[in-house]
Amino acid sequence: MNNLKILMLICLLGALVYFALSCSNSTGPDAQHDFPAPIDSVATDITLYVYSDIYDVFICDTKLSASKGMAPVVRIILDTIEMDAEGPITINIEETDPYTDPPRYFIYAEADGFYTELYYCTKGETITVDLDAVPELENSITGVLFFVPAHGRDEYYAVDTVILTGPDNICLMTMTDSQGRYGVGNLPLGTYILTDGFSLTPMLSIQQTNNPVTDYISVIFYEPTMDRAPYIYLYPESQSDISVELGLVPGGKIIESEPPYNNGWNVNVTPDGTIDEKYEYLYYESLQALPLDYRRGWVLDGADLENELRNLLSSLGFIEKEINDFLEFWLPKLGNADYFGVYPQDVESFVTLRITPQPDNILRTLLLIRPLAYQVNIPSPPEPEIFVRDGFTVAEWGVIWMAEQQ
Repeated sequence: MNNLKILMLICLLGALVYFALSCSNSTGPDAQHDFPAPIDSVATDITLYVYSDIYDVFICDTKLSASKGMAPVVRIILDTIEMDAEGPITINIEETDPYTDPPRYFIYAEADGFYTELYYCTKGETITVDLDAVPELENSITGVLFFVPAHGRDEYYAVDTVILTGPDNICLMTMTDSQGRYGVGNLPLGTYILTDGFSLTPMLSIQQTNNPVTDYISVIFYEPTMDRAPYIYLYPESQSDISVELGLVPGGKIIESEPPYNNGWNVNVTPDGTIDEKYEYLYYESLQALPLDYRRGWVLDGADLENELRNLLSSLGFIEKEINDFLEFWLPKLGNADYFGVYPQDVESFVTLRITPQPDNILRTLLLIRPLAYQVNIPSPPEPEIFVRDGFTVAEWGVIWMAEQQ
């Protein structure tokens, strides 16, 4: 079991113990909060949202050459289809440059007053849409939870824990069914936080009002991934006291840091980047649940990986010292593969920086890297703008290494 899985298991067990203890004085998950089972009924005015299913496209681990790797979690919608009522329907959508032959799809089926359902099929296949109605019960919350793994397609968050915390010390732990459906009844009015028991991420805040019908809320959430070894370099114009704060999405965690992060870094930095007379950079690792973006990137030759990474990082604006640090840290970890896919991520959506005094120029890069057993065609990102280093300059690189996420 790799370090990420061990860490996630420890976090999960710790959180479950915490929630169990914190729920001990609450109203508790007992019969008074039971929610009725879904109702077998006939849905009308159904909308199908059809996505390209690119699961099993890339080969991620060359040591397992017979098993294909997992798909990007960027969800590519192809079409919407309207149905008058439940029943069979043949899915036959034209897709430009499909990832598989025949093309594969996953489909969300939605109708007012009914639970959303998820279907899988290939082009030309017929599926039978059969939705269940949502029971009407005042002062209750129900819905469906969908999970997007780091290495796979959308699926139900099935037969797993959901935690609902709210006013008056209410803390309820309930289970989803085989189709990701959850429900809690007889809730006092107030604001509730819905948290999944896997990533321990607060998924949303719910305002429970005196509603004569059920509040229906469905959620899609993502498996946590680790932002590995970001290095933050600080280059003030003169020796300066600098504070740096990291902003993570709800549920995100700082796993490791050097110097210790605590509630932020308050450091003294010289113009050559030396921090507190000891460090050359600020280092941290974070764990968070966010979608990954595989839409654009570069394919690097594994036989010449060092030179190709050096050229790529230079084109992004990093200087020799920063590039050497990157290569020293990552080349041993990346290992051997025929090719490597490198996909730039929106670093600001993962972690924001608040730096005082404010830098004149900031260069931030987060690269998702995965090994490939063969060359694939990936649209290239736009040419990066030339990064100018004048005034107080900050540079940061980090990596999401997909072989570790498996």
